[in-house]
Order: sequence, then C-alpha cells, then structure tokens
Amino acid sequence: MTPEERQELVDGLAAKVKEKNTAELDAMKETLNNLNVEALKELQSKEIAEKSSVDQLNGLISEVKETVNELKDNSTKNKVLTLKEEVKAKKSEIKDIVSGKKNTVELKALSNRASISNNTEAVRLDGFGQLAYTRRTLYDFFPKITLGAGDHNGTIRYIDWDEDTSVKAAAMVAEGASFPESTAKFIEYSIPLRKVGDTLPVTEEFGEDEVSAAAELELFLRNNVQAKIGEQIAVGDGSGQNLTGLVESAPAFTAVASSITDANIKDLVRKMRTSIVKGRGSKYNPNFVAANSDVIDQYMLKKDANNNYIFDTDGTIAGLAIVEDNNLADNTLVVGDSNFGQIYELPGISLSEGVTGTQFADDIKTIKARARLLFLIREANKSGFAKSTDIAADLTTLASDPA
Repeated sequence: MTPEERQELVDGLAAKVKEKNTAELDAMKETLNNLNVEALKELQSKEIAEKSSVDQLNGLISEVKETVNELKDNSTKNKVLTLKEEVKAKKSEIKDIVSGKKNTVELKALSNRASISNNTEAVRLDGFGQLAYTRRTLYDFFPKITLGAGDHNGTIRYIDWDEDTSVKAAAMVAEGASFPESTAKFIEYSIPLRKVGDTLPVTEEFGEDEVSAAAELELFLRNNVQAKIGEQIAVGDGSGQNLTGLVESAPAFTAVASSITDANIKDLVRKMRTSIVKGRGSKYNPNFVAANSDVIDQYMLKKDANNNYIFDTDGTIAGLAIVEDNNLADNTLVVGDSNFGQIYELPGISLSEGVTGTQFADDIKTIKARARLLFLIREANKSGFAKSTDIAADLTTLASDPA
C-alpha cells in the first residue's frame, strides 16, 4: 500500500471508533439517568457509614497517641535525676542565689551510698574495744606496802616464832614445886621480790603514724602484767619465779564429822572460821571468804524444799565478806583475816622501750612492761587462814555422824 492509501484507512477506522464511543457514551448516560433513586440512597448511606468507621478509628488512634504522650510526659516528670543532673537543670536559679537574689531551689535528687565510689564515710567511734581479763580481786583486797628504791637488795627478811618447836609449858604450880619451862625458838625467813613482765616488738613507723594504736599496745602490755599479778596473788605455787599465793600459803582445813543436816557452804565457812579462832581468837578475826563465781553461786542459789532461797544475798557468807576471784579453782574456797596478808611492791608497772639483736637496723623497737612484788603471809600468821580444796568432800564429812 501506498502511504496515501494507509492514511485513508487509518482515518476511516478512527471515524468509526469515535462514532462507536459516542453511541456507548449516550447509552451509559441513559443508564445512569434510569438508576433507581433508592439505590442511590443506599449507596450514599453505605458511604456515610464507611466514613463514620474511618473517623471512629482515627479518633481511637488519636486517643492512643494522646495517652502515650501523657505517659511520656509523666515519665519525664517522675524521672529520678542524679544530683548532678538536677543542679544542671536548675543552674539559672542557683546563679540567682549566688548573685544575692532571693530565690529557692529544691533539689530532690536521690543520692545513695552506691553512687559514691570508694565510700569510707561512717560514724567513727573513739578508742578501741578492750580485751577481757580476769579481775585481780585479791590483789585489790589485800593491803599493799610500797618499797622505794634503796639498799634492800630486792629481798624481804623477817623473824618469826618457830611454832613447831616452841613449847608453851605454863601450868599450875604447887607450893615448893619447880616451875615448868617453856621453849621459845625463832626462825629468820627470807623471800625475794619476784618480777612480772611482758614485751611486744613494734616498728618505729607504727609508733610515729598510729599514735592512738601505739598507746593501746602499751595498755595491752600493762593489762597483761596486771592479769598475771592477779593470778599469782591467788594461786601462785611458789616454785621457780612464781609468787607464793593465797591458796599455797593457807593451811588446809580438816573437816570433822559433825552430823550437820544437809551441810552447805555456809556450814563449811562457819566451821573453817571456827577452826581459826577457837584457839587463836585473841589474834585473828577472819573477815573474808574467797571463791570463784561458781562456788559463790552454789551458796547464793541454795533453795529449800519449797524453792525459796535460803540465804540472804547481802554480800557475806556466815558474816564474812565475799571476795569473788575467778583465778581460784572450782570446788575451792579460802577463809581468813586479810590483815595478816600483805603485798610488798615497787611502785606501779614500769614501761620502757629498747632494741635487741638486729632490731636497730630493722627499725624495730621493743616495748617492755615490768613489775616487782611479792605476796607474804608470814609463817606465824598462816594459822589465820584456812582453805578447802575439795568443798564437796568437806561437806560430806560435815554431814556425817561421828564414829
């Protein structure tokens, strides 16, 4: 086909399509004009309903957004700020206060212990907790005689009657008869002062840098020495460098069958007192009973058949003052006249410092505490004391009937 023929064909087809489209369009218009009015209303109602649902959904979404925003606001308001953050937030108010303006800034930041690194702050109490020691009651109870520095050679000497060999022979004498002859013998006794001591090595830096603690170490040594003194006054056995203490010095009491019903510690103390004063009452007046806490409780807690306490707790047993010293052994007690026991001592406990061996080169020093003393019940005065080293056995004997 020639180009002219092809163009003529296209133009003809286009005219036919246009004609067809015009006819179809007129048909559609007619159809629309003939639509039922109710159908249009139904369609309109459907559109309104759909629009209402969409609006309702949008409203719900808006409410959710509003709630979320409110929660976010509240979260921001209730956020626990650090002190640093809150100071930064209120910087302008703080600047006003510094410049002299009247203003108030309230800082509510929560600061806890965990927020402070390496926190060592605390309520620090003064002093140190002390170690416990047995009270040296007998040391405090007996009279003390202080020795000064002098030419005493650290020795106490005294002369006493030799009671074992002295004889009292006085008798009634008939007219013209010879008078009896007594025997008087004396013995000189010698007893040296004994030394009690303790040491503790410490560095020079400790004494320089820890003054309070260094003072406590000195007190520690002093207490150690005092505790040992108390023990020796009570139960030192006199061997080696030991003192001769109260228990070692006091003669043993010999219990005698006495038919005492339900014999108890009061009965025993009374019988021990009697053994002292019966033949020597012009000299001795026993004034104390020494025992440990358990023995004293055995007396204090004694009850009758109706569970009533039998004895008054007036601090005495059979009228003798109670000296509670827990250096004394269980099942043991001593009765005596304290006026006939003395403690001879050089004044106080001395503290000194020195170096030994390689300590000087090692920058170490030794603290030393020492005391010198002795406890003395003279031989002629020992009969003013009596001891029971088996209370239970003595009570059994006192309760038994004489043969």
